[in-house]
Amino acid sequence: MRYQRFVMTVLVSALAFGLMAAPSYAASGPAVGNKCVRASNAARPFNARAGMIAAANDYFKNSPVPVVSAADLYASVQANDGHYQVVDVRSAEHFALGHIQGAINIPFRTIADDASLVQLDSSKTIVTVCYTGETASMTNMVWNMLGYDTTTLMFGMSGWVADKAIVGADIPTGIAAGYPTVKKAVRTHRTYCAPKLSATYADVAAAVKGQTKAYFAKGLAPIMTAAEVNKVVVTKDRGYQIISVRQKADYAVGHIKGARNIVWTDIANRTRTLDPKKTTIVYCYTGNTGAQAAMFLNLMGYRTYNMMSGMAGWNNDAAVGGFVGYNPATVPNFAVVK
Repeated sequence: MRYQRFVMTVLVSALAFGLMAAPSYAASGPAVGNKCVRASNAARPFNARAGMIAAANDYFKNSPVPVVSAADLYASVQANDGHYQVVDVRSAEHFALGHIQGAINIPFRTIADDASLVQLDSSKTIVTVCYTGETASMTNMVWNMLGYDTTTLMFGMSGWVADKAIVGADIPTGIAAGYPTVKKAVRTHRTYCAPKLSATYADVAAAVKGQTKAYFAKGLAPIMTAAEVNKVVVTKDRGYQIISVRQKADYAVGHIKGARNIVWTDIANRTRTLDPKKTTIVYCYTGNTGAQAAMFLNLMGYRTYNMMSGMAGWNNDAAVGGFVGYNPATVPNFAVVK
């Protein structure tokens, strides 16, 4: 009897020691089966990843309106429509060159600062303005995840005025590069563990703000040009993965060679199909929804760039999946103030 108790004591002690000595794993390595190995012997902090995915889907799955035209915004400004707040995220220097009447300035790299967020009116629809629409759309991904109702001025200040001295940056020509597209779909059945987040957070708002600041701290450019993306395609650079976030029917007509299709409103639910060790390139029609998807992925720890002007910068031929976007001849040249 004493021998049985002795054996039981040894087994229990060995089991306890084994549990204490067992290593824990972050969910950032390769997937094991269809799951990532996680630590189970410690109190789990707030699940920032799940919280940010839920916040993104609150936006993505509720019929989002990603852009507003210059004509519609101008009509609202002229009518003194109190339902809108216009926020210009260009630099303070370029904001001073000329901006939309009534707009306030919150420079792009400060969009997650509390001092900037207190300037936003949560009772209004926020129209975000930048140079060509991309960084404004990236801003809106952050602000929508924080619970604000935001949309982007289509083509930014380049769609409001055709004057570089006011826009503060080169204005697109509207002429695409004419790069080729393909129709063969690219699919993957692999799953990956997501990148490890840079910190632990108490809630969703803290996670969104913290991850935004972590992204800006890397000093990365928000976009890649069509020419840069084409170089990746031509050289078959395996360090990149390309994602088309256009609708499935448009992807089927034509897409960049090697690109997979994940519709922009589905991106939060499909991160496990992305290889976190690769740089991700996202593209859409004119740059706006692609920028939102790209920013979400950056917040989740993926190194991601949006292709400037989307398919409108790649190929204008609709027969091969191109898209006619910005047209400098139609810019209305609405009034600005200083």
